[in-house]
Formats: sequence, C-alpha cells, structure tokens
Amino acid sequence: MYHPAKRPVAGLARPIVVGIIVVLATAVVIFAYGFLTRQGPVGLPPKSLPTMPLPRTDVEPATKIPAPPPEKKSPETTGPPAPKDALFYEPFAAKDPFASGKWIATRDGDFKEAIVDTVSHLQFAHGRYVPIEDATPTRGRLRIRVGTVGTRDDTVKHLGIRTAKPVLDLTQGPLELSTEIDWNNQANGCYLQASLFLCPTSTDRTAEKEEDWLKFEYVGVPPGKNARAYLATRQTGNLRELHKEGWPQPDPKDRTGRPIAKQRVTLRLDRDTIAIIENGKPLFGPAPHGCDFQQAYLYLEVLSHSNYPPRELFFGPLLLRPAKPGA
Repeated sequence: MYHPAKRPVAGLARPIVVGIIVVLATAVVIFAYGFLTRQGPVGLPPKSLPTMPLPRTDVEPATKIPAPPPEKKSPETTGPPAPKDALFYEPFAAKDPFASGKWIATRDGDFKEAIVDTVSHLQFAHGRYVPIEDATPTRGRLRIRVGTVGTRDDTVKHLGIRTAKPVLDLTQGPLELSTEIDWNNQANGCYLQASLFLCPTSTDRTAEKEEDWLKFEYVGVPPGKNARAYLATRQTGNLRELHKEGWPQPDPKDRTGRPIAKQRVTLRLDRDTIAIIENGKPLFGPAPHGCDFQQAYLYLEVLSHSNYPPRELFFGPLLLRPAKPGA
C-alpha cells in the first residue's frame, strides 16, 4: 500500500514562533509608546498632566501693613531736660521716684500709713484731691504721707528719701540748692516737720540720727496751722542752732509761728558760710555754718509724732547748680 510522506514538524513550528514574536514586539512597542506619552490603553482618552493653579484675578492685592512708629517716651516719665548748669536735677516727673536708681527710701519708727510717691496734677486737701495751680505734665512733686494713729508714743517717726550718691561737693565752689516745700494747708500741723538734710553719711533710717549734718526745715507750731523755719547743724553729735525765728519766745502768747504755703527755698553755701533765701527774699545769712564735711547726700524727710491722722507734705523739683557770682 502507498503511504504519502509526512511533513517535518519543524517546518510548521517556525512560522508560528515568528508570529508570536511579532505580536509580542508590537505589544511592547505599543505599551512603551503609551507609557512615554502617559496614555492609557488603546481606546481610552489620554491622561492630563498636572498643572499649577493660576493666580486669581478677582482678588485685590494684599496691602502691606506699615510698621508701628517707634515708641516715644512720655514727658511724664522722662521729665524736662536739666538746665545747662545743673550739677544735680530732679523734676519728680516719673511715677516711681525710685525707678531711676537716683533715690533710696528712708524710714524710722512705726506708722499706721506711710506713702512716698510722686504726683503731677493733684494734691490731697480738705479730704479730697484738688488740682495743683502751677502743675504741668513735666513738673511733678514728691509726696510724703504719714499717718500715726495708734502707733507707739515713745518713738518719733521719720519717712522720706535720700540720694543714692553724694550730690553736694563744696570743693567745686559756692553752690545753690533750690526746691519748693509745700505745707499743704495743714489743718493740724502740730509736731509735723518737713526737712532737708545735707549729710556726709548714708543711712536707710533717718539723717537725724547721724553724727554730722546740716538741715533746714519747717516745723509745725501748735495749735497747728502755722509753722516756723529752723536751720541747724550737727558736728560729731553736737547740735548747733543757727536760725529758729526767735523760738521759743519769752511770752507763750507770742509762740504762734506764721502762715506758710508753697515755700520756694534756696540754700546758698560754700565751705564756710550759708544763706537761706525764701520766696525770693533773704531769710538768713550769709553766716558761718561750721560744717567740716565737703561732700554730702541729700535727704528729704517728714517727721511726725504719734496719734495723728494721715498728713501729706510735698517737695517740688530740686536743682543744684553753681551759685551765681554776687548772689
């Protein structure tokens, strides 16, 4: 019987393999093209590339907020400029007299009430605060308020301030120290004193108990509305009274003192002499003061005895400068 010859298998497989390779190559090309162009599968829309948002045109541009102007120091805290010839100047314009470091508090004795501060426009009188006639924003006053009801009878009370450093130096030549002492219309100024001390030593209590000093003060005279001026020195514990307005007068009826209000006081002194000018008129001197010290701290104090209701006294701006020739 006749049998036809069989085709070799290898001849049939070759075209099939070639076809598969072509299909795979085509698929690879299509896939690569789609990947490179970020296209999806055939028939799907191409993917959109991310875009940056455009600025809005319907919004007003932001305005730049200007920086605040530099803070200006208030005249109430800085005070007016010192006079050109001032060796020491204190206008008492700051709210806290101790903030500058120029002053130290002094206190001796027990108090029911004790206040040391500054006031600019008001003073306490007749049970209420009333305007100061000549007050300005840059001109303050030191207020010292003391109340001693219920305190010990065997102590005298002193309250005030002193300079942190010596301010008086008589080696610089004749000097002139000016201030204002306001008696504040006291209804009862008995055993009340407003004192200015020049003392070569420092203490946080009272200059009165130091060994050496010169002081000028106003002293209340019973029954209390009037006062008298008093000037004295102390050397190594020894008291010397220079001026006391004739106190005590021989006749008790004459011990009345005199009315005082805002007393403008100037001390003119050099190494040997002192003169007191009160409200523009000579009150004492010039006469020898007998002080050995040439440099001194300045103290402002109020003295009160026990069992008195609160009372206030004021000291105005202080100015220390060279004395004018011929003054």
